[in-house]
Amino acid sequence: MNVLRRASRVLVSAVAIGATVLVLNPATASADSHGSAVRSGVAADYKWFTWGDLNVGDCHQTGGHLQLYSDGKLTFSATTWTTFTLSGDIWHSRFKLNNASGQTMYTTGTYNSPTMWPSKHHDYTVQGTFEPSVYHAIARVVQHSEC
Repeated sequence: MNVLRRASRVLVSAVAIGATVLVLNPATASADSHGSAVRSGVAADYKWFTWGDLNVGDCHQTGGHLQLYSDGKLTFSATTWTTFTLSGDIWHSRFKLNNASGQTMYTTGTYNSPTMWPSKHHDYTVQGTFEPSVYHAIARVVQHSEC
């Protein structure tokens, strides 16, 4: 019985420390290290960019897919989940639309996942806009993510 009490105290302490670290030091993915689209292409009326698996702290994204239309509309879809949270996590993404030289032509607003709870995957799609005058110059997209 004494061993169980000690183990439970250690677990409670570890959770409290982990929660403090998450509150005081929110994780942010560095776009330059792993937020660049891994695949891209051009269809008849849009450009598309995809991402492999990304993670920020306990939060994860897979299957990220961005479509940019020549009229300035965009659609982003992904699957997100978290492995640990005390109050629900949200995956926040914004996109830097770059030309072939790497110069940022436009940065989108932030798009949020649904509130995530451990072990539940969330498929979501969001609609947005960007400046259509930069469409033809876009060659690369970098995703900045936070959780």
